[in-house]
Amino acid sequence: MTDRRYSGSCGSSSSSSSSSNYSGFGHGYSGNNGYRCGIKTQLHAPSSGRCNNHHNNNNNYNNNNSICKTGVARPTTAAMHVKKRWKTAAVMLLAVATVSTVTAAFYFNYAATACCAVAPQSSASLLREPSNTAVADGGPNRSKSVGSSAPRSTSKLYAVCEIRDRLRSPADRDRFSRYRRQTVDSTSSTVNKIQENKHNNNGESDTARDGDKGNDTTLIYFITPTYPRREQIAELTRLGQTLMHVSRLYWIVADDRPDCSLQIMNLLPDFSIPYTYIASPMPAIYKRDPDAMPRGVSNRRAALNWIRLNHNINDSNAVIYFGDDDNTFHLDLFKEIRTTKKISMFPVGLVGEYGVSSPIIDKGKVVGFFDSWPAKRKFPVDMAGFAINVQLLFKYPYATMPYKAGFEEDRFLSALAIRLDEIEPKAENCTKILVWHTQTAKKPKPIVMVKSKASLPGSLATLLDQVTMLGIGGVSETTGRLK
Repeated sequence: MTDRRYSGSCGSSSSSSSSSNYSGFGHGYSGNNGYRCGIKTQLHAPSSGRCNNHHNNNNNYNNNNSICKTGVARPTTAAMHVKKRWKTAAVMLLAVATVSTVTAAFYFNYAATACCAVAPQSSASLLREPSNTAVADGGPNRSKSVGSSAPRSTSKLYAVCEIRDRLRSPADRDRFSRYRRQTVDSTSSTVNKIQENKHNNNGESDTARDGDKGNDTTLIYFITPTYPRREQIAELTRLGQTLMHVSRLYWIVADDRPDCSLQIMNLLPDFSIPYTYIASPMPAIYKRDPDAMPRGVSNRRAALNWIRLNHNINDSNAVIYFGDDDNTFHLDLFKEIRTTKKISMFPVGLVGEYGVSSPIIDKGKVVGFFDSWPAKRKFPVDMAGFAINVQLLFKYPYATMPYKAGFEEDRFLSALAIRLDEIEPKAENCTKILVWHTQTAKKPKPIVMVKSKASLPGSLATLLDQVTMLGIGGVSETTGRLK
């Protein structure tokens, strides 16, 4: 069969209409120029968007140049450009999202260096006492930063209000030591009798309980998140009285507020405990749902950042523990967690519907967890039920707590790549409760209506001023309970 493209000229060689029909290709030829229209058209058809199997007959083309005889439409040049632009835009959006994620992770973990970076210190230097010549202020005025205090500075993440890594003064140190000696003297005879009875009855001394007594070289970072409320000062006072009896402890108090509390700054030096006081408010975006607020997350994140910036990375002789201001702690707990090599766990009382949250131990190893709210968590534990060695923070520098209520512990431990066989059970293989998740009943702040403070008898006016300053009550001339 002969191909029509080579069988003759395009239509009538003298027809002007034939020439005009092919002039649209822009090649400036007609049917009488000696070219075969099929060959010429086929060579240039791909650049014009036409089909490749053209014929000499003009009826082979539709009025729409982008549709061939079979009726199948080919994409136009404009459509191809639009598709290419969409692909480019999608790639750019993906790149921007990746950069934003990395930047956000860096910001929330390391952006605080601008406000709070100081020279890293070892656990020993954090607790050294000042020389007599270094103490210039031993007076009672504690409204200012005293001792070894860093200048207050602000940050979008948190602000360090006050740092005290030494006892306030020799007089304060002597007063605290005298108080400790009196306490020991008043109870020493009773303790000796109890230990003697145990030795006689059980045939063994109390060495198991006091086994860590001589191994108190490990520093404990005790992180306490707190927030403004009328019970705040009372809670911190009770907790501080407990921590006074723990050796080599550094207290980090992280307050959920944008500014520094003068009341807390006046209170903390009374305990003669080395401490850092931080103002670390919760971001406003997480306060929209009161029923699902991640309480204490911003405080713990700020404290972890402070440790990363201030602790000597080569010093592994330190342990981190999270203790809320309303929890109750047995002093034996601190002996237990001080020997943590990587991560230790233990029971917490008064938690959930079961009354306790604890790992389950079999043959000295953790095989599961007992908790009333598992919620598909890998580590269903309470915040007060574990302690970690400080080196984990430096090994996993991006590990922190998420702003997700109920999953703070699980996500934090998962970020540290903890395995079940690495958990060190404490409290006699998790059979004793040494910490309780107690909670103080919350009541609204009362307001006392006083027409004139000048008319109040004796010390009442001064007392009411103290009540107002501590935030446990208020005074008003127009509203409240009438005095």
